[in-house]
Amino acid sequence: MMASDIAFDKETKPSHDIQAPSDRNSTSLDIAEKLGDPDSPDGDPDLETGLPQELVWDSPEDPGNARNWSTIKKVFHTAIPALYGFVITVGSSVYTPAIPIIMAKYHVTREVAILPLSLYVLGFTIGPIIAAPLSELYGRRAVYWSTMPILLTFTAIAGAANSVTLLIVMRFFAAMGGSGALAVGAGTISDLWTHESQGKASLFFVMSPFLGPALGPLTGAYIISEYDNDWRWSMWVIMIVATPIALAALFMQETSPKRILYLRQKKLGIKAPHQTGDTRILLRKLRQAFFRPLHMMLIEPLVAYLSIYTGFAFAMIFSFFGSYNYVFQSVYHFNQKEIGLTFIGILIGFIFAILSFGIFDATLYRRASIKANGRPAPEHRLYAAMLGSFMLPIGLFWFAWAPNKDVHWIVPVLAGVPFGWGCLGIFISATTYLVNVYQSENGASAVAANGILRYGFGAAFPLFTIQMYQAMGVHWAGSVFAFVSVVLMPVPWVFFWKGKVLRAKSYYDTIRD
Repeated sequence: MMASDIAFDKETKPSHDIQAPSDRNSTSLDIAEKLGDPDSPDGDPDLETGLPQELVWDSPEDPGNARNWSTIKKVFHTAIPALYGFVITVGSSVYTPAIPIIMAKYHVTREVAILPLSLYVLGFTIGPIIAAPLSELYGRRAVYWSTMPILLTFTAIAGAANSVTLLIVMRFFAAMGGSGALAVGAGTISDLWTHESQGKASLFFVMSPFLGPALGPLTGAYIISEYDNDWRWSMWVIMIVATPIALAALFMQETSPKRILYLRQKKLGIKAPHQTGDTRILLRKLRQAFFRPLHMMLIEPLVAYLSIYTGFAFAMIFSFFGSYNYVFQSVYHFNQKEIGLTFIGILIGFIFAILSFGIFDATLYRRASIKANGRPAPEHRLYAAMLGSFMLPIGLFWFAWAPNKDVHWIVPVLAGVPFGWGCLGIFISATTYLVNVYQSENGASAVAANGILRYGFGAAFPLFTIQMYQAMGVHWAGSVFAFVSVVLMPVPWVFFWKGKVLRAKSYYDTIRD
């Protein structure tokens, strides 16, 4: 399993991958019923296809099945969610170089000027929760066709805003409406590719939540500087990149098997299951999408602690938007373009994270798989997180104590390598583990809980980072974050050691091996 396999596992997989819950775990069924399981009243799915029995392909070679499309056509439909995921996440941090300009132009404090960044990231916690149930009923294409115009419209209004208040509100709505596509990209890739090919196909899509924020400061710094420090270009550049993607999306076809077969049955005048009472089903799915991740976060230690850990690691990237500016301006007198280039160290770390996960997958995980006759314990997915648990504090302590006028600027820049390595390694490993543990039935909710904390922390950390550095100084402010990473370091190790026991005590149906 490649690092990017986590992308498609978030969505519904064929039902033969779902283990029937045992009697001793009937509590999970009660909870699911209370939360509103949208699929329960609509009939049994076909065990071979994961679709209702009345909705099946005519043959394995059915041209309506997206997996039977030509390679070029599948690559096109894979590229759209990957590119869109990148542009909407790069939109979060591309605004960073505009913060001092906004402060001077509108005479506001730094805290207020940061809100267009923080609330944009906060919007990512809401959009996918709404879009995922919609895509199950109305297909993937409907989500792309609706969310992309929302992103462009509200970004355009934000770019034309003449007040900080309007800028803040429009940025929030742009992210909340536009981020819906992040929830269905994984499903699109699953629709198109076989299990063996999905890992490679989804690689860029999985990387986009990290590549986007890391490249945003560099992109924003150069585009704003090129146009006479006009902050509005931090909005226009999003539209320039997103508009061709939105236009290309108009040529997309539906990839969801449920939707394709439903439309086929409807065309023949046959009333298909899972589509009657759409409003009722949609409301139940929305309720599940909102409450099940929160419930899992509160009662499932595996979800709670791994979400806190990955959330902290991800939030550190957003804290660097403030700390990198403060450190490299105050110590090395860098301009905004030079500060943008310092994020390249983090990008290099991301590459090492992908490589290390692949190595663990090809060696330790494969060895465990052979030993367990193809059913290794999900804890064997945690090797990259255990390595990352060391890399993250190394990178943070390095960045905390390296900056000094007598130390070359490349030294703190290189701190980004172990940091990026640890950050992405923890994310990929922990998310893959959650999907393996909770499987198709609840894996998406576990990952959604992870996303809520990840983007929630990402929205909050930039609001107080600069104040910490000003009050405590570069070295000790950075050390506070580093010490927190040390406190969290045991999380993957404890779960590797006691994961089987915690899985057995779960309120939800989990893999028991």
